[in-house]
Formats: sequence, structure tokens, C-alpha cells
Amino acid sequence: MTGQVIRIARPVTLWSLHFIAIYALISAACAPRGLIDPDMMRGIAAIVTAGCAIVLLVWLVLGLRTARTLDADAPERPLNVAVIWSALISLLAIFANLWPVAVLATCAG
Repeated sequence: MTGQVIRIARPVTLWSLHFIAIYALISAACAPRGLIDPDMMRGIAAIVTAGCAIVLLVWLVLGLRTARTLDADAPERPLNVAVIWSALISLLAIFANLWPVAVLATCAG
């Protein structure tokens, strides 16, 4: 059961790390000193998002595979469903994190 709880928490933790990374990149690109170029920020954000999305897709596929092997009466089944939903919602949230980067034309107002 502890393993299932960890598998539920992993996608949410990855999403929160992605959230921090994206907004750190935005802050670095839009700082008054301009620590990085906005185009570089977009490129790094795309690479980070792609990496996180691949990891989440792997976790989602593993959760779906586990769901196929579990009996309908298995006590682990509800937690496995939570693993699947956690990965799916976190995947959508990671793409939502990228939205400000996609629409950010300039750092001004």
C-alpha cells in the first residue's frame, strides 16, 4: 500500500517541480537585468516540459498496465485508479504550466 501512495504522490511532485522551474525561467527572462533571453527561456521550458511529459506518460502507462492485471475485487484497485488519475491530471497541469511561456511575447506589462 505504501508503494501505491508513493506512486500517487510522484506525479504531483513532478508537476510542482515543473511549476517552480517554469516560473523561475520566466523570472530569469523577465528580470530587469535579463538573466536569460526570452527565446532561450522558451527553449528550456519546452525541453523541461517534454522531459516531464515523457516521464508522466511512462507512469500513466505503467498504471494502466497494473490496472489490467488487478482483479476487480483487489483491495489495491482503488489506489491504482488514483495513480492513473494523478498521472493524467499532472500531465494536463504540466501543459497548463507552459501556457504563460507560450503566450509571453515580451516581459513588459
